[in-house]
Amino acid sequence: MNKINFYLLEYAYAYIKRNKNKNIFIVTVFTLLVALLSSVFFITTTVEHEMKERISYKPDIVVQAYKAGMQSSVDSALLDKLLEINGISSGHLRVEGTYDFRAKNRLFYLYGVAPFEDQEDPFIEQVLQNEALNSSQMLVSDSVKESMHQAYYDKYFNFIKPDGSLQKVFIKKSFPVHKRIELQNLILLDQDTLRKIFGYSENEGSDIALSVANKNELDFITSKIRLMLPNAKVVSKNDLNVMYEKLFDYDSGVFLSLFVIAIFTFFIIIYDKANGLSSEEKREIGILKAIGWRVEDVLHAKFYEAAIISFFSFFTGLLIAFVYVFIFKAPLLGEIFMHNTLLDIHTFNLDFYLELSYTLLIFLLSVPVYIAATLIPSWRVATLDADEVMR
Repeated sequence: MNKINFYLLEYAYAYIKRNKNKNIFIVTVFTLLVALLSSVFFITTTVEHEMKERISYKPDIVVQAYKAGMQSSVDSALLDKLLEINGISSGHLRVEGTYDFRAKNRLFYLYGVAPFEDQEDPFIEQVLQNEALNSSQMLVSDSVKESMHQAYYDKYFNFIKPDGSLQKVFIKKSFPVHKRIELQNLILLDQDTLRKIFGYSENEGSDIALSVANKNELDFITSKIRLMLPNAKVVSKNDLNVMYEKLFDYDSGVFLSLFVIAIFTFFIIIYDKANGLSSEEKREIGILKAIGWRVEDVLHAKFYEAAIISFFSFFTGLLIAFVYVFIFKAPLLGEIFMHNTLLDIHTFNLDFYLELSYTLLIFLLSVPVYIAATLIPSWRVATLDADEVMR
């Protein structure tokens, strides 16, 4: 078929309209199946992509101290000890953690900022670029500022220290988090001020962040630190990747079940369509042959018919999946990714990220299969004599 025959295309469109009840059912099922499968792949690929992006902001290795199974503060002397390990290029003592704002039943995430220290996270680096904090100031997200405002804290906030006294910190400025929705509870403070809020001494912090010069040695150095500090919790970027891959493997098993059910349902429809034409469809092909249509003309008309239905259903399904995932944030299906707030679908901005290979897979499993299921029985009937078909 070198060019489109618009007369045959018009006939195919008219045939679809004449049999609209049957075709509406096929289009509906076809569209819903494509929408379901596309939604599954949109969710998995986009969330996985964003998780890898978030992990890239993390330090190579994080060391936390534990006493009696509970996390405790880390002394700066431990940092000096760790920096002596071959392969560790740099490290710093971090002061950060959660603060329970009971008045609004909300957890703030407090992050201590040290002067002249580069930040691993480019977003925090950008926020601090033109803002110098002193010991009595803090920067808060727009969401945090709104919560404080609702509790009548407009210019400052009183943090309750472990001994029951108050630490008064003024709100210097708020910042939007944009796509980084997971940072909507973020508060940036001077590191020494945060030590007072958490009850740390001058040389203590919440954990130690380390950078490794050769990323291929990351697992080896992590194992070495674990042997050196058996009571500490040592987490590397590779550990985070493995942990999230296990979660995605579990979720993919759930999605695989949906995929198999959807494909099975679709192929039942295809089998029914490919099994043979109705008597009315056979009679119509017989009439067309009687008035001079060739086998090629019949097949072209049936090809146009199947192409219109399949392409319309495929792209409509893709559009529905796009709106469902990236605009409505994938209700129901997205809940599969909730693992005790470790992976919360609602903290993802879900920027549009498309794996063309998965879209191509859905296309190849639907559109060509449907067209073939339409052409094969039509070809069988079209090759018979017209009088034999109409009998």
